[in-house]
Amino acid sequence: MKTIYDDEYEALAQMIANSDKTAKELAVYLFPHMKLESAHARLRACLNPEKDERLTFGQIIAAMRFCGTFDPLMYACDETLHARPDRKSAEDQAARIADVIDGATATLNTALKALAQLQQTQGKGDSNLRAVA
Repeated sequence: MKTIYDDEYEALAQMIANSDKTAKELAVYLFPHMKLESAHARLRACLNPEKDERLTFGQIIAAMRFCGTFDPLMYACDETLHARPDRKSAEDQAARIADVIDGATATLNTALKALAQLQQTQGKGDSNLRAVA
């Protein structure tokens, strides 16, 4: 990975160069509604500072995911005087998601117990409380 980029266009070009994807593959991914040559021409225009076309922020993120390289992110960090981030490991992400699911499950279980207790104290014949399955 390059340590200093001249501009955002160089960072985008490095992203493609450092990946195992071609510019044409990226173009088809970013612009699936277009024919291959049209998509490629549009991507070339977006990567050319002399042209008026630009990639959106979302397209740049999608391109980084697709290419598996993050030069535009590093460039943005450098330009805004932020430290370059470390990648999260897949295991850490999976553990974080599992914790969120566990917390949501515990909250749901607590709410169901509270509802059951409320139904018991109100009596089974009270039509104002509906049964929860």
